[in-house]
Amino acid sequence: MRTCLIVAMAILFLAKPGFGEDIKPEQIKKMYDDALAQLKAAQDRKAELSRENEVLNAKLAEMQKQLAESQDQVVSLKRELATHDDKTFTLRAYLAAWETFLHHHPVLQAQWDAYVGHSVLNWPADLPDLLNLDWQPDLTEMDSISAANEPQQASWKEERGAAPDPVGPTN
Repeated sequence: MRTCLIVAMAILFLAKPGFGEDIKPEQIKKMYDDALAQLKAAQDRKAELSRENEVLNAKLAEMQKQLAESQDQVVSLKRELATHDDKTFTLRAYLAAWETFLHHHPVLQAQWDAYVGHSVLNWPADLPDLLNLDWQPDLTEMDSISAANEPQQASWKEERGAAPDPVGPTN
């Protein structure tokens, strides 16, 4: 309220009437109401900006938290990468030494190649048709299969002669 009074007094002092002009009370009341409206609008805008600032600060804190988590993850991945680099270097060095050793011992090289070539883990070169996903049935095969499933002309009883029925004649 004190600020309203100060604003109103400032308006009155700045708005000096010219010589011969009279300021009416209605004009002063109108200027006072305008100053109050502007002051209220400024306070509302200040409160709105304060709320927006709080929301943005919350978003900033969340993003900083995510950034810290990401940086921790990067550090752990770099540490893991260094560990894997050490392991792969050791394995590559061992493989190079093994290949050099085999190169100097041709008999052992032939035995090793035979062992690796017939490993249980190797896939056969020719896969059977059962595992072939592009296999299409042959229509001639289908005809021979259906012919094998049809009833035959004569049964084994008719070929050998009719045997007496153990149950007896049916009427």
